[in-house]
Amino acid sequence: MTAPHRWLALAAATVIGRRHPFVLCYHGVGSTSAVADPHGLFISSEMFEHHLDLIAGRGYLVVNVVDLWRMVQGGLGADRRGAITFDDALVRTSREAIPTLLERGMPCSMFVATGLMGQPHPDLDGEMIMTGPEVAELAAAGVEIGAHSVDHPHLDRMRYEDVLDQLRRSRAVLEDLTGKAVTSMAYPYGQASEQTIRAAREAGYEVACCCTGPGPWRALTIPREPIYPSIDDLRLRVKIAGLYGPVHSIKKIHSGEPPQRI
Repeated sequence: MTAPHRWLALAAATVIGRRHPFVLCYHGVGSTSAVADPHGLFISSEMFEHHLDLIAGRGYLVVNVVDLWRMVQGGLGADRRGAITFDDALVRTSREAIPTLLERGMPCSMFVATGLMGQPHPDLDGEMIMTGPEVAELAAAGVEIGAHSVDHPHLDRMRYEDVLDQLRRSRAVLEDLTGKAVTSMAYPYGQASEQTIRAAREAGYEVACCCTGPGPWRALTIPREPIYPSIDDLRLRVKIAGLYGPVHSIKKIHSGEPPQRI
């Protein structure tokens, strides 16, 4: 099925009430300034709670990303299911978003760049990345911990051997920290080449997430919808339904922005 046909099928099914599976990608949750957050990675705690209300109000059950993938493989069992993921393991996110999810009985997935643990986030003024013990504490509370490489590089620009090293080492560190198998990861910057995907497979991951909007469900290129402060209720509904991609692609074409790689 071509992309336009897939989008039309999604739209038609949504109109008659079907709820497709989705994965959302968040970074920071909490109040911050535009100066401290130049890339728009933070949303307020109030907005995050509103998103959770909207998701629950539309009849979705939230699960972690590995469980969601297994449901997708099983067919229609994934309808009315969604996953919430966080990249970069920010301390403030762990304090302001994770307790809210756990209180609501909503699992989630946190992706950690192991070489940056305990350090300031390179793109967010004053924001710290969680330490190893803090990551272990999240895992003990029931949060799915996944890898996000060691140093958060552009993996799709690196030699295969270096990519494989990043993915193997980050997984080993997290498994040692948490005492649990680490079977999921998210590609830094949400992008992956065919070589990167091959390295993820060789490193032993069951699931790997991109951040490219809607697309076909494949184990090592799970589609995620990025969430920014500009997301209003309508945009969130459209993203959850998997219908935002074509609109965004048209905007990119008109702006001359190059298409994002898978």
